[in-house]
Amino acid sequence: MGTVSLIVVEQGSEWPGHVGNCENVMAVGSHKEGLLQSTRQGLDSLRRRGHYLRVAVLACNEATDLASASHRAEVARELLTAVSAAGFGRLLLSATDRASMDQRRELLSLAGALSQTLPASSVTVAVRFGASDRRQSLPQKAARRYLAEPAGLRRAALR
Repeated sequence: MGTVSLIVVEQGSEWPGHVGNCENVMAVGSHKEGLLQSTRQGLDSLRRRGHYLRVAVLACNEATDLASASHRAEVARELLTAVSAAGFGRLLLSATDRASMDQRRELLSLAGALSQTLPASSVTVAVRFGASDRRQSLPQKAARRYLAEPAGLRRAALR
């Protein structure tokens, strides 16, 4: 058993950089619905292996339409539920420092709504605009591979 950090990357988002001191696992879907399914599968795989999710990061792209916001909220709720199961931890919603005001409002609103659902625990929800000190984009070659073989990515990351 161990603790892990799960980084979920929406297609077209900026890589959030290093987060936490745990093993990092990433789930990527090729479209909105695929991301939720991929995230659920990744979380199930972690649970079966006895891992606790301490830090979850949702790297958000710039889409602010209603459908994108709705799918993003579903993925965020899945992640928050998984982090809450351990009784402590953090969910981080991450976006580029160039995020529009609409996107900033949407993510801050989502974080507020998620925070209100938290039980009395040591779980927090935060929003970050801009990558950490290791600012970089997800390499295109890696992104194509992850989108093509999400199951292969999980196997490699969970060794």
